[in-house]
Amino acid sequence: MNAQRQEGPLGAPQGPAGMYAAWMDAAGPARLALSCGPHRAVLAPAAGGRILRWTTDLPEEGPRDWLAPVEAEGWPAHAWPKGGLFPLAPFSNRVRDARLRWGSGTLALEALPGHPHALHGQAQAMPWTVLDAGAAHAELALDHPAGVGGWPWAWRLRQTVRLEPAGLRVRLSLRNRSDTPMPAGLGLHPYFTAAGVRLNAAVEWTHEDELARFPRANQRADWPRGTRTWTAFLGGWDGLARLDWERGPGLDLRAEGPLEHLVLHANAGRYLCVEPATHVCDAVNLSADGQADTGLRVLALDASLDVGLRLDVRPNPARRADGAAPTDP
Repeated sequence: MNAQRQEGPLGAPQGPAGMYAAWMDAAGPARLALSCGPHRAVLAPAAGGRILRWTTDLPEEGPRDWLAPVEAEGWPAHAWPKGGLFPLAPFSNRVRDARLRWGSGTLALEALPGHPHALHGQAQAMPWTVLDAGAAHAELALDHPAGVGGWPWAWRLRQTVRLEPAGLRVRLSLRNRSDTPMPAGLGLHPYFTAAGVRLNAAVEWTHEDELARFPRANQRADWPRGTRTWTAFLGGWDGLARLDWERGPGLDLRAEGPLEHLVLHANAGRYLCVEPATHVCDAVNLSADGQADTGLRVLALDASLDVGLRLDVRPNPARRADGAAPTDP
């Protein structure tokens, strides 16, 4: 599937202005190919620093795509393909009405075209620079000037992707490069082909229109992908999630650093997103309302926020998921 770039009469791209006017280049020459033992991964630094594909050759099954693969060679920044894995920075998920209540005022952010909210931060809508690359690893960086997407702080994000015999590793480090304190958050957004996930989280946040409202105790540990669209915001997560497929090996997802929140999302049963994050959706505005335990962090000049994600292949066969979707909160 190749996304088509729309052009005007003089060959200039037509579409949204600002950050979302960018074209994300994921074509062959712009890609990085990594391999280690049975694992292969493809990265697109110029397309939001995204992992386009991660495949493992399984002894009894052959090649398995753990992530919904991205085949497109490019796309408008506002219409990314629903696949792969990409970093979320400097915030995860949504900011209500693209308005950030900070200090004594309100900052206007750039909303996703066609939607009322700011979504997923600026990192996945910008090209990254390759700092280093080898057979099994790549180190990327993104320098965000103050003002892009309406975000008035300058920051740098470094991403390290590495294949190891056990699986895939991703590390993120966000540094504030402005002289005023910056609200900060990080997350990772994978689109898994898994049938379900099992995990322990103390809190489930009620939500409306995929915006978190307030926390309540969570009693649920098993989340099948199902066949309909659903979303859950979880907090107090212990850092381990066990992803199951209908047959054969699964994955153990382990967080490193302060990834204590999770977003779970399934879209009509097409994929299962299990998104570790340092804060709940709309954390800055919820904190401004006096809500506690949002995970919001504030970085001073040159301070950093560091997280990591481990995805290890679990060789023992997983039990079959029942395929039922979770009930709405």
